[in-house]
Amino acid sequence: MPSTLNRRAALALPTLALPTMAHAQDSFPTRPLRLVLPFGPGGVSDTLARIIAEQLRPLLGQTVTIDPRPGSNGVIATEHVAHAAKDGYTIGYMAYGSMVTGPALGQPLIYRLEDFALLTAIFRAAQVLAVARDVPARSVAELVALAKDRSLAYGTVGRGGPGHILMEMLAGETGARFENAVYRTEATVVQDMLGGAIPVFMGSLMPALPQHLEGGIRILAITSPERIAALPGVPTFREIGLDALTFQYCHGIAVPAGTPSPIIARLHAAFSTAILTGAVRSRMTPDMTPDITSPEVFTANIRRETAALAAVIRARGITAG
Repeated sequence: MPSTLNRRAALALPTLALPTMAHAQDSFPTRPLRLVLPFGPGGVSDTLARIIAEQLRPLLGQTVTIDPRPGSNGVIATEHVAHAAKDGYTIGYMAYGSMVTGPALGQPLIYRLEDFALLTAIFRAAQVLAVARDVPARSVAELVALAKDRSLAYGTVGRGGPGHILMEMLAGETGARFENAVYRTEATVVQDMLGGAIPVFMGSLMPALPQHLEGGIRILAITSPERIAALPGVPTFREIGLDALTFQYCHGIAVPAGTPSPIIARLHAAFSTAILTGAVRSRMTPDMTPDITSPEVFTANIRRETAALAAVIRARGITAG
């Protein structure tokens, strides 16, 4: 049977541990951190992540290394972050596909939104609707008229992605008929448009912008709430009466749920400052808008967008693939 002295010592242990834990959180970080990236090297997100990491070093006093884990539309990296230690040293660069699209499609994922503490968005970016040069349509209305007479093929990088869902929404709003042709990359879609193999594209701005400026393809509309400086003559879908197609995807930052609040606050402040530096903003593409949010707002936005996307997916019978 324990002595009175031993019992007193045992009762004192939790009290003694509290200052140690608090001190560890106050001094965070004391070693390098990892930013887990769901993309391979060389892309826009990889570039942004590396520049953000550079800006974080003086803010956190530690190196932030990039840990690329591409695959499965961001799911591999996201699963890794969900099951990482809850100590703030493993941070997730969250892709829209793994945060919103996958859950909205009801894909079998081994993580839930509740497995993360979302910190902030990084940016929001629009999609564009473009046609090949030989398509006799110079507006969305003219394209819709053509697609009512006969179904038109359009290229995207996958079933269930933003491009596919937006084209299904366009069909539902207008009665036009479109058929999704799935490609591995958006750059390949644009190349096939130049060669006459595919007439329509819905996707990211940057693969389409150079060819639009050179006259090889025509961008007819953009999903952003307002026109962008890189495309001053291109209307938004909202302007042409298709407000339902106003859309911007986002990327963001998260840590595993259960990470202590002081660490979350420290990381949120550091990332918010880093993302708004000139070095980071100068590397964003013309369709990107920095989008610093509080953890609460970011989480509410993701929940709302997932529910809205799921409703469209159910209504149009969209499946992943």
